[in-house]
Amino acid sequence: MKQWTQLERHTNISKKQFQTILEFCLRENNYFMYNSKLYQQTYGMPMGNPLSPTIADIVLDKILDDSIAELKKKDIYIKYINKYVDDVFAIIKSKDAEEILNTLNSQLTSIKFTIETEKDNKLAFLDVEVSRKNKNLLMNWYAKSIASGRIINYHSNHPWKQKINTTTNLIRKVILLSNEDFLTDNIKQIKKILFKNSYPSSLTDRLIQNTVNRVHQKDNNTQQDNTKKKYIGVNYIPGLTENEILHKTINNKNINYAHKPNNTLKKIFTRTKDPVTKEEQTDVVYKITCNGNENEKCNKCYIGTTKRQLGIRINEHKKDAENKKTSTGLAQHLTKSKHVADFSNVKILDIERREKTRMTLESIRIQQQLQNAMNFKEDFDNISSAYSAIIQRCKRM
Repeated sequence: MKQWTQLERHTNISKKQFQTILEFCLRENNYFMYNSKLYQQTYGMPMGNPLSPTIADIVLDKILDDSIAELKKKDIYIKYINKYVDDVFAIIKSKDAEEILNTLNSQLTSIKFTIETEKDNKLAFLDVEVSRKNKNLLMNWYAKSIASGRIINYHSNHPWKQKINTTTNLIRKVILLSNEDFLTDNIKQIKKILFKNSYPSSLTDRLIQNTVNRVHQKDNNTQQDNTKKKYIGVNYIPGLTENEILHKTINNKNINYAHKPNNTLKKIFTRTKDPVTKEEQTDVVYKITCNGNENEKCNKCYIGTTKRQLGIRINEHKKDAENKKTSTGLAQHLTKSKHVADFSNVKILDIERREKTRMTLESIRIQQQLQNAMNFKEDFDNISSAYSAIIQRCKRM
């Protein structure tokens, strides 16, 4: 909030309301579950929170601003300073290094800076190595010694365009980050990396030459395409989604598509979070069966949907049955027949966050169970006649 004078230019919210919202997002809503227990994070910003990078950036800016102001009072000046996330590159006098580090570390006791000074007139900053030569600063592409050099393998099951874009971007980055003095050696290094990833030498040479030509060309003739296009993701299927006819057909309809992988981290790591119980599930289509009574068995079922937790909706159904209401098909059936519903074995049929799609799924499920469903007719009136025809046809097959 000490940075409010800068922040208020970007919002119409009052300072008091802004702080209330921030308190809720950063403190009151900062919790997680582990081993079925709820914990609240008491310090720092959680990984994965969209606010975390922004808040960290604002805090570091404040630390740097206050440190620079304090150093000026001591007649210590930083000639040049640049920050990217939590990495800082600065040009200072050697004798001031220790005082600058102590000043930075005095701002916030929980945040400690470390310092790395140049060696042999060289200093790495992110993907760049800055070196001094004849009072000039030269830039060179930099990769850590532990870098694996792995990119998408030439023989991997990925779209051709994706492989070409990956290699082209690597070549482009190296060229743009390298001074002419280092370019020849860096291109040799690129060839080694691509060779280790099974790329043919002829393809590598062609990609390097094409990228070099594009980088050195002036991009004055680039025309903007103002055509409005839709963008969709398509699962990659070798030999099908790269088909030229399919590509032209989709493009003619002003649709751009990009391949997306079939294997995702969510599929590989299925238990990164504690499992949610059936009663805690939200946005579901569910099925409740009727057990009948001692003298009569019942094959009827009720199909419903809810955005809220399923357990809450089940308790509402129980109360409706106890109070002998007829507001739903389930309550009406239980009241008239004096049957008992099997509330302990409610089945989840579908999980869908989009409300319209979930309502359609509910209607389809009712249509599938039409002979045994105890739902009112209006529960499935919103289904398209096309769905109804398909369902009926499938039943007859």
